[in-house]
Formats: sequence, structure tokens, C-alpha cells
Amino acid sequence: MPYSAQRGAHFRAAIDEPEPEVSGGAGRPVLHGSWSVNGQIVPEELIRRESARIGRDRQWLAITDEQERARRLRIAAERSAADQLLLSQIAAADPRPVDPATVDAEAQRLRSQRAGGSSLDPAMLRRFVEQELRVQRITAEMVASASKPTSEQVESFYRENCSQFQKPEMFHAAHIVKHVNGEQSEAEAEAGIRAALAELERGEPFAEVADRHSDCKGQGGDLGQFPAGHMVQEFEDAIRALKPGQRTGVFKSPFGFHIAELRDAIPAGPASFDDVRTEIERVMYFANRHEAYMRAMDQLRSRADIRWVSAPDSTAA
Repeated sequence: MPYSAQRGAHFRAAIDEPEPEVSGGAGRPVLHGSWSVNGQIVPEELIRRESARIGRDRQWLAITDEQERARRLRIAAERSAADQLLLSQIAAADPRPVDPATVDAEAQRLRSQRAGGSSLDPAMLRRFVEQELRVQRITAEMVASASKPTSEQVESFYRENCSQFQKPEMFHAAHIVKHVNGEQSEAEAEAGIRAALAELERGEPFAEVADRHSDCKGQGGDLGQFPAGHMVQEFEDAIRALKPGQRTGVFKSPFGFHIAELRDAIPAGPASFDDVRTEIERVMYFANRHEAYMRAMDQLRSRADIRWVSAPDSTAA
């Protein structure tokens, strides 16, 4: 959903536009109270959930002071929770009905996915599902004005940022493996891999030997293409020493004993426009939808009564 895109925006807002000091911080007073949206207090549980969600963004690590990071994350979480509450209020007040069949289908899906789902109160679940569908409808309408990038915009973005688009080093390999585990001792695994090696040395096709002997049968042991760093170090070191068409002898990794054959090695290098066109289109369209969402959210906030409600002073006489 577009709402999830707000993490980066909340991070930038917390960095660039400090809010009033309502959550405390090093050397700052702590003001006790809560945010209110149209007279409804933002639940602390919602703020905690938003803090956990937004905090997964690694950009927060740019704030090295832990107290300052926590303070700014709290600001972002409070803002996000207030936005969610506002959307929920607007969705609940929307007089348009939600298709009952859609509600029933979604409720059934949730019951089937959740352990003990049959014990959920049907009426309560339907109310929850209907509200979620209302919120989804509102958010979809908020981003409806977002346009997909034109071909010219996508090509221009690639030209301006082509140095950032790099293809990783790639390998295409096949293997035969005999695992060392609770079902097969090291001696048994080594005996099995050496039997496979003997057949290869007699000139039998790698794929046929793999399908007879490997503990990962199928596809003739073909692993397809994979980037450097994808396999365990022992495997990558072994195939790096090969030229396409060559195979290793027996070598060991944490998984057991292997024989590998290198089919192809593709060096790292610049990605062509065709390589990245689809991804650029996806990211640019996502950015357009996010901008449309934030513009709409700003308008909704401007019409809402969002305020800080101070808690009574418990120390007062």
C-alpha cells in the first residue's frame, strides 16, 4: 500500500523539520500528553507499531546519537500514527457502501490464514475487514492522479544516473553434492561423491551423473545463474579457478562434499538501459504515487483538528 512509502518521508521530515519538543531528548524537558485528531486521542499502541515499522529504515542509522535518534523516531511515529487515525476516521465516515461479497471473501481468507481463525467473532471480523477495505479505497483514490513515467523520462533518468546502474559479476554453474548430516556420515558422503567423480572421469555426462548421485537431484545439477557472493565461500572459490566448461575435483563446504562445473562467467559491468528499464519505470511510478499520496495527506491534515493535548499536572496542589 502507498502508506508504507511514508517511512522515507517521515525520516526526512524528522531530520529536516524538527517538531516542537513534546517527546523529550538530551537536555530537553519532557512534555506529557498525547496527540489528538478531531478530538480522538492517538493510541499509544498505534504509535509503538508505527515506530517499529518506520524504524526498520536503515536511514535512521545516520543519526549516531541514540537519544536523538529515538527522539526523532518518536516524532515520526507520532506523525504517522496521527495520519493513520485521520485516514481511519475519513474512511469510517465515507457513506459509500463496501461490497458485502468482497468483505466475506476477505474475512474468509483471514480466517483460513490464522491459526484458530474459526474462533474469531464473525461480526467483529467483518467490521475490521470492512474498515480496512474502506481505508484501502481512500488511499487508492489519493494516488489515482499519479501518472506512469514516460519513455523519455525513464531514458533521461538512466542517462543522468547511468554510473549507478551496475551489473554484478555472475556465474552459471552445476554441481553434485553429497550432504553430511544426521542421515549420512562424512565417510558415506565422501564415498558417494568419489563414486560420482569416477563416472565423470570415465566421460559420462555431468547432468546424468548428477541426477544419479547428487543429494539435490533434478535439472542435472544445474544451479542457473547467480551473483558473486550468493554461494558459500568454498563453492565460489572453487568455481573461480575454472574456465567455462571445466569442472572441479572433490571439495568440501559446510554442507558436505561437492563437484562443480562452470558453465559461464559474466564479469561485472555497467547495466544497459534494457537491463534496468523495468526497474526504473517501477521506481519512478512508485515515487509519483508517493508524492500524490503525500500531497493528498497534506490537504487532509489542513482540514483536520490535530493538536497536542497536555496531560494534567499531577504535581499540582
